[in-house]
Amino acid sequence: MALITGASRGIGSATARRLAAAGASVALTARDEDALLDVADAIRHAGGRALTVAADVSDPETLEPLIEETLERFQRIDILINNAGVLWPLDETADADLDEWAYNVHVNLVGPFYLIRTVLPLMQAQNYGRILNISSGAAARPIPGWGAYCAAKAGLDMLTRVVAEELRGADICINALYPGLVNTEMQADIRSVDTSESSLDFSYWQDAFEQNKLLAPDDVARMIYWIVGPWGRAASGQIFKAGDETWHAQVAQDIAL
Repeated sequence: MALITGASRGIGSATARRLAAAGASVALTARDEDALLDVADAIRHAGGRALTVAADVSDPETLEPLIEETLERFQRIDILINNAGVLWPLDETADADLDEWAYNVHVNLVGPFYLIRTVLPLMQAQNYGRILNISSGAAARPIPGWGAYCAAKAGLDMLTRVVAEELRGADICINALYPGLVNTEMQADIRSVDTSESSLDFSYWQDAFEQNKLLAPDDVARMIYWIVGPWGRAASGQIFKAGDETWHAQVAQDIAL
């Protein structure tokens, strides 16, 4: 049974469909309830089992019903995929808005922490669990104007490592994934920035799009399935990277598109 945040589109939607096709029951959450229902309908039409609960990962009060309804429906949570994320604000530190900065950190770090803290006792009681945090190469690369996102994702990486150490010896694995450049709405939003009104450089992302270097969400969903599936059972506290060609080839060998 897998709980997936940010499941209404992009990587989250593709992952939900991938895991459901593999036989997992899935609980899907995001802010856009209509989009969630569309994903769930597609899963059910294909013979899968899906529950939708609209929630905002920045607000723990909306996450409590998510956990309650998931347990009422499925009685357990085997897999947690912290996929929801926001990029904005994109401002140099001297110009950053405090509330926007804090919201970014709440979505990208505090929300995942809350869900990890909530599901860990359940996983410990059943002596099984898989947790995957969708991080970013920005966690290890200082990008001017991306202070909130870089800092939050770096924090998520360290949280991943700390929890892995705390769980050493248990059959509960926690890892993170740098998905690379993926053809999602977040990438489209980056390309839509009016560079004439910004001192920040977005040419790297524009060039990647024009050179057809973006991965499809389904490619990343296959990587996620590998990590939380039987192939990744020996890994915990690791940061997987889509750009690791050796690992990418192993995923392609083990799991067909």
